[in-house]
Amino acid sequence: MRGIVYIHVPKCGGSSFGAALRLRYALSQATVPLGLGDPTLTGTARILSDYADREVVLQCLLERRVRCIAGHVRYSAALHALSGYHFVTLLRDPAERFVSHYHYLQRRHPDPGRAASLEAFVETEEARHLATQYLFYFAGDSACPPGPGALTRARRNLARFALIGDLADPGGFARGLRRLTGLPVPILHRNRAPARPEVAPALWRKICRLTEADRALYDAARALPQAA
Repeated sequence: MRGIVYIHVPKCGGSSFGAALRLRYALSQATVPLGLGDPTLTGTARILSDYADREVVLQCLLERRVRCIAGHVRYSAALHALSGYHFVTLLRDPAERFVSHYHYLQRRHPDPGRAASLEAFVETEEARHLATQYLFYFAGDSACPPGPGALTRARRNLARFALIGDLADPGGFARGLRRLTGLPVPILHRNRAPARPEVAPALWRKICRLTEADRALYDAARALPQAA
């Protein structure tokens, strides 16, 4: 049976499904650790250093033929082609994902330099990075945020995936994983967030504009035949 790599985009339900998948592959499974990269760097440079090191870890795990690998790691077409693994991912409405990601950072990784309100945050450079997470994960380049042509590359890369789920239909994703792996995958609940505060309509429209590139990729992914 082919191995499986689960690309876990933040705040798309990946903790739950990643844990479920690794449970089914208990004898040969691994995650890609966080907090790598050069600790002397800051900002975007630190982010890119971290993700570059995560890709090195992914490559090592693939070379060891670990059967199930899950993690916050960007897609690499070169590693996919060389490995012969199935790649899968789970997406979510981009605006909902953005709001969830902001509140998660405020709860778990508070930073005095981050805007204390969602209204103020959407005007920041960090917000522009969070708003293009799909492009960052699937475009296959090192820009942060990705540059021109990223949407085309990301669409092409997602078309190579064996399965693309939608958090709005977790049951459909679980069924797709079972068809792909031949194993029943339970729906677990990890990192369940509290109900988010209501977002005012004007602010929601601003968030939708901010995430419109990821929206285009999300819509394109949902139209693919391998979308669950």
